[in-house]
Amino acid sequence: MLKKILKSIGIIFGGLIGLVILFGLFLVLNGTNFDSYKKPEEPLDSWMSELSDEIVVKDIIMPGSHDAGSYGMVWLGETQHLTIEEQLEIGARYFDLRVNKLEDDYVIFHSIINGTKFLPILESIKTFIENHPTEVLLLDFQHFEGDSQDDVYKFITEYLYDNDLLVVNNTSYSDIDFIENLKLKDARGKCIVFWGDRSSDLSNYVFLRNNDSCSYDNMCLNSYYETEYHAVDADYLCNSVHPLYFESIKSKEKTGIVILQSQLTDADLIFGPWSKERANADEISEYIVSLKDKEELNELIDECAARMDAAKQMKESATELGYDEYHAVVLLAEQEYENAKADKKF
Repeated sequence: MLKKILKSIGIIFGGLIGLVILFGLFLVLNGTNFDSYKKPEEPLDSWMSELSDEIVVKDIIMPGSHDAGSYGMVWLGETQHLTIEEQLEIGARYFDLRVNKLEDDYVIFHSIINGTKFLPILESIKTFIENHPTEVLLLDFQHFEGDSQDDVYKFITEYLYDNDLLVVNNTSYSDIDFIENLKLKDARGKCIVFWGDRSSDLSNYVFLRNNDSCSYDNMCLNSYYETEYHAVDADYLCNSVHPLYFESIKSKEKTGIVILQSQLTDADLIFGPWSKERANADEISEYIVSLKDKEELNELIDECAARMDAAKQMKESATELGYDEYHAVVLLAEQEYENAKADKKF
């Protein structure tokens, strides 16, 4: 009888050890074969040099990095495998940066997991933009932990603002109107900082971003993200979720910078986000490339073009007319734009 009990315990114990070994092997293999990914055929560290100075920044389609500083974390937190320097070199221009204040340092965090130090990342960003004056970087500080926001603001001032590396709104325009009309020629060689904390007394070089559901109007950056929509597969995300995001974007009179969230997450907290994204990377990449022919995106482009034309006409009229006549032209243009919105159901 004792032999049978010991044998059963041995089988169970051996099975558990086997499962642990298999799970460990999976984690080792899970998403670590990074060399299999294609390297850019052409240098992308200065790709914005090919763009016209007159293009509006919000109209540029640029690659971005979700949880940009999460490289080197344990598998449950890691969504990137390249350092910030490497991401910059291969063309990424938008960075989602989340900073946690520890007792004696500042680190990047993802959920409850802490990772690499923040200040070396900020130094890398400073060095890159100083050496690449044709580029513009979007820095999105949407989440803070440990009441880090005031210190992060201080570091941004020290590393970037004091070195004339930030886009600053020194005009009479509101921040949203400033961002809506910001041209590349006025942003080259600089960073634009977006901020997710509304409790701070912000300066003219920090621009407010919306919350995940984008429930506020006139925010300088809109980045729709509903968690449950991203715990799916690429087909559902691209064909069911993104159309909802496009509809939400079109409901905004002023959109500012728009981020199209395309990452997937592991809702079961077993294999980690990198595993989920690796399995769906090709399909999502193909979808992003196909957007140029999508009706949803073309409608947005048409709307932006109409707004730009109206603004150009008003500016031309202002140089020829007195104040009263110009005011009448502005009112007429606004009414025509509202009529166009109704006709096209923007």
